[in-house]
Amino acid sequence: MLNRNKTTRLRTIIVGLIAILSAGNLVAQTSLDKSIKLENQITNASIQSQKKIDRFAEQTLNMAAEYKSTLRIIESLKIYNNQLENLINSQEQEMLTIQDEIDNIDETERGVVPLMNEMIATLEAFIEIDLPFHREDRLARVNRLKNNMLRADVATGEKYRTILSAYEAEIKYGEGFEAYQADIPGEDRKVEFLRFGRVLLVYLTLDGTSAGFWNAESKSFEPLGEEYIRSIQYGIKMANKQASNNLIKLPVPAAKGAQ
Repeated sequence: MLNRNKTTRLRTIIVGLIAILSAGNLVAQTSLDKSIKLENQITNASIQSQKKIDRFAEQTLNMAAEYKSTLRIIESLKIYNNQLENLINSQEQEMLTIQDEIDNIDETERGVVPLMNEMIATLEAFIEIDLPFHREDRLARVNRLKNNMLRADVATGEKYRTILSAYEAEIKYGEGFEAYQADIPGEDRKVEFLRFGRVLLVYLTLDGTSAGFWNAESKSFEPLGEEYIRSIQYGIKMANKQASNNLIKLPVPAAKGAQ
């Protein structure tokens, strides 16, 4: 009986110990789970915090780069503004200079326009008393100069240039010699003219049978003797580059006519 009681008590103790151990293990397991869970939470929080830190660091770097870029843009704008300011100042000075030139041009035109009209009139008068070569073409050029003076779309400088060009053309007529065909002024008769500068203007009929010259005193063409026909023919060949230049016999008008 005694032994049974001991056995029963021993079992009770063992069961109690087992229960205690089981409860301890359960508590330990629960604490371990809580620790693991807490550690995971801490780890996740740390990861999230690191991500935030990385994101903030990246944003900070981007802002720093943007700030440096902005500083460079501001510096470039300063340089550009300085250049622009210098350019504006230069243009303002140029505008003042141009305005002064415009004012001077107005004064110059008031003096130049009458001078140009006088030059045209002088040129026309000169052509009228000159040898009658290319007279129609030369007078037509004078008329163009007159019409040019009335045009508002032609600058004064261009008008003056065309007048000088006409004078240069007239000056060249006094150099060298030429041959050309045309009607005798006032007659419906085509002849071959031979001009030596402004000294002599002679002609030969196309059939080569008669010749004449311009008499400045009588202001008319007068006949020449047959002895000049061959010289005029050779002179025409020289002017047309068909013969070499050589001395020829031609009448030179003197104070009282041809000799």
